[in-house]
Amino acid sequence: MGTRALRGLAGPEPARVVASPGGAPHAVITGGRRRLVVAVRDSWRVQDRWWTDNPVDRSYFDVVLEPGRPALLYRESSGEWFIHG
Repeated sequence: MGTRALRGLAGPEPARVVASPGGAPHAVITGGRRRLVVAVRDSWRVQDRWWTDNPVDRSYFDVVLEPGRPALLYRESSGEWFIHG
């Protein structure tokens, strides 16, 4: 049997996001290019570890960026945006 290499998943990266007044992402600037959000497939909020010194308070958006690339965006309570994918 051959050896199979496991590839780790890339972690989140900081992102520049243009959001609507309601807070939903409208465009993402990645790789020096502005990509429009063509669809928000789902959104949810995660509030966890509130009992610790490092609580989590994030708004997640499962989006499709032009020309059809799926991505997961989230905004920290501090206002910073991050992207997976």
